[in-house]
Amino acid sequence: MTSSAWKIDRQCVRLQLAHLAGTIDLAEPARGLVGLRAGSDRLEDAALLGIEVPSSAAGDGKSLSERRVRGSFLTAAYQGSEDWPVSVEATWRAEGPSASNAALATLGLVVSVETQVLDIRPELAVGSDLPTTNVSRLVDAQAPRFESVGGEFPRVIEPGGGPGCLLFRFPESDLSYAEMVHPLDFLEGRLQGSAGLRPTVRLRHRLFGGPLEKGVILRARVCGMLLRQDGDAQIAAECYASFVAAEPPLGA
Repeated sequence: MTSSAWKIDRQCVRLQLAHLAGTIDLAEPARGLVGLRAGSDRLEDAALLGIEVPSSAAGDGKSLSERRVRGSFLTAAYQGSEDWPVSVEATWRAEGPSASNAALATLGLVVSVETQVLDIRPELAVGSDLPTTNVSRLVDAQAPRFESVGGEFPRVIEPGGGPGCLLFRFPESDLSYAEMVHPLDFLEGRLQGSAGLRPTVRLRHRLFGGPLEKGVILRARVCGMLLRQDGDAQIAAECYASFVAAEPPLGA
């Protein structure tokens, strides 16, 4: 039997793939996958696919109600709070390269929300921190064609300007990272810059902008991919096309 890429130690979970390693603290899901290594490269100040759950904002782990690993999947469930009575389930899927996917590593995330009260808006966000200001956006999925978003931040990424697919190239490295939101879930993305010795960009996707009916489960999909810079735009566009065409998760 193939061992899981995820290893649970209480609330902390370690990811180990051939080309990507890191840790998620499920008590602080907004931090995402941190302590990242890509082969021999250490991705300083990087964090991938953190989920901002309002009921877990204290970071004390009290809202974490369940955690489990099954093969390539890591799932964490969070209870709602009095101020935000929404149950959240986050499932990360980690995979290495395959015949149908040339990415060095793929980290998918499906977020599910549900409530038992009336008149609730379950909006939350998924975010990543990338140690670069070299950012481009897929503007034509058919060509495919990426365009630089420029170096001035903050910047809003809206559906009218193209798909929710961004490519980040890391300086002094041959690695890049693509992150994409499924078009059915793409409301808005925001890029926020951070100055310093190693400038970084934070990408934040807003999800679930509408009302949530009692007893109904809504799901949203986000995906990140670690790539080699050589040919990364073509691979990212192909991965986006496959992501869009994939069947929705069960129960969606």
